[in-house]
Amino acid sequence: MLQDKIKTWVFLIATFPAMAEELNIEPPYQIPTFTGETLEFKKIKPAINPAKTVDADLIVKTVNACYPVSPMKLEVGLRAGSTYRQHDNTQQFMNSIDSSAYYAGVVATLPLYSGVEIDREQKLAIDRKLNTTKIVAELLNALSAKRRAERMLGLYGSLEKRSQKRVQEGIIAVDEQIGYLEKVATTQGELDAANAQIEGSRLALIHQCQPEDVERLNNFILSEIY
Repeated sequence: MLQDKIKTWVFLIATFPAMAEELNIEPPYQIPTFTGETLEFKKIKPAINPAKTVDADLIVKTVNACYPVSPMKLEVGLRAGSTYRQHDNTQQFMNSIDSSAYYAGVVATLPLYSGVEIDREQKLAIDRKLNTTKIVAELLNALSAKRRAERMLGLYGSLEKRSQKRVQEGIIAVDEQIGYLEKVATTQGELDAANAQIEGSRLALIHQCQPEDVERLNNFILSEIY
């Protein structure tokens, strides 16, 4: 007797959507998933592939190699001096006030590359390398965050869809689905932030180069990270 009732209830539950459509009965409210996709919760996104090894050293070297070199600035040093030429006694009387006995001059020194300029260029080179290294590190962190967010988005999306089914069948309260919906939304935000960081780091790196090298460096970085 009990088995017959169970079979009847199973039949009614299975055929209710079709019967509701035929009788023009409005279906009960259903909380949509975050993405709105009608995926099967048993078929989640497959696990991510092993992380691609990014050659950070090569990226740093390539960026530094294409950095435009500033024009050399020359340093001029000036020296002034004077001297007196002693005349012999025979001419001293006649040329006692001869101005040719006195000499004055200005000497300009022009080194091939000044010490001041060398120090300045060395400091700029060090700062540029440190900045490039920092940007590459941010790029690697963003790539890691992106891969994790993509994987978690697939897992949370599957759990959210499963929870939606459980709510629809009256097994659990709606709180569970709302909780997973919030997790999907948060993870999607993390994925968007990681993508934005990747783009920002890529642009910061390629625009350190000379204009004619930007496209070449951009293609190189994309081939390294994807």
